[in-house]
Amino acid sequence: MRALLLVCIASGAFAQSAGIITGTVWDRSSAPIGNVELEAKNSATGATRSVRSDSNGKYALADLPAGVYQLTAAAPGLAPFLQPNLHVDSAQTLHVDVHLDDLQLNTLGEDRAFFAQLTGPHDVPRGPTPRTPNGKPDLSGVWLPSFPSASENPEPLRWAAAVSKERQDNGSKDIPSSRCLPLGVIMSTFLFPYEFVQTPKLLVMMYEGEFPRQIFLDGRPHPKDIDPSWLGHSIGRWEQDTLVIDTVGFNGKAWLDFAGHPASEKLHLIERYRRPDFGHLQYEITVDDPGAYTKPWTIQKASDLSREDALMEYICDENERDREHIPGR
Repeated sequence: MRALLLVCIASGAFAQSAGIITGTVWDRSSAPIGNVELEAKNSATGATRSVRSDSNGKYALADLPAGVYQLTAAAPGLAPFLQPNLHVDSAQTLHVDVHLDDLQLNTLGEDRAFFAQLTGPHDVPRGPTPRTPNGKPDLSGVWLPSFPSASENPEPLRWAAAVSKERQDNGSKDIPSSRCLPLGVIMSTFLFPYEFVQTPKLLVMMYEGEFPRQIFLDGRPHPKDIDPSWLGHSIGRWEQDTLVIDTVGFNGKAWLDFAGHPASEKLHLIERYRRPDFGHLQYEITVDDPGAYTKPWTIQKASDLSREDALMEYICDENERDREHIPGR
């Protein structure tokens, strides 16, 4: 009995020492948002706790050991939220309300339901991984857009951190896509379906609303004198069943994410694509930019194969209605 009592006391003491992050998820019109995934990550240990907001937007991340945490929130059709350096003390309840912006300002039918439909889950075709005549996985097909399933925290240099903060503070009014400029390699698969057209020597990536991209598979190196561009110069090679794409030669104008993280002309991307079965595509992007960040960081994403076999035409400047609604334009 005494031992049991000691266990109960110890358990109670542990529960009292844990902290809580709680609050409400709101949109910019002050309406609560349910079914938003929130995650608290301990900056020292990397341990995470996650929860979804309820129908009233309420959430509570409980049983958090004392420490410093990063709070993230994400949902289809909404710009990702990131709040670093939250100090949680023992037995403390820390109140943090989360305000999320709509990605496309709910115009032209591009509301949250639209993006939720695009980003899944989906009834994808089943079957084994298709292969080309030379035995390599065939990545060809129309793939649905996807947001990162996991991402390391970028550690920007002082100038890059200041640029990102300014962009978040002004409502991302200067995001290149607001002026029909490219989203860039990383964000191009966030919003629109995309297609792979694979040949033995060339892989072409086509997007709705974006410039096409070509990846050379013929063994050529990068040019010694690259003319900087939005999409850079890409070469690919196979490592067993993984296609590795190496891209350099960027102009530093594209954003790396909706948090407004910038890039420099030193940006170097390594992408790894795998098709584990007929209906799924997995990929990882390593961002190496010593001109803007202290060390490389990775982003992981996954896409479902679309049951549609062709992309739709999308002309950014045609009937454009978003720009007039952007605050501070």
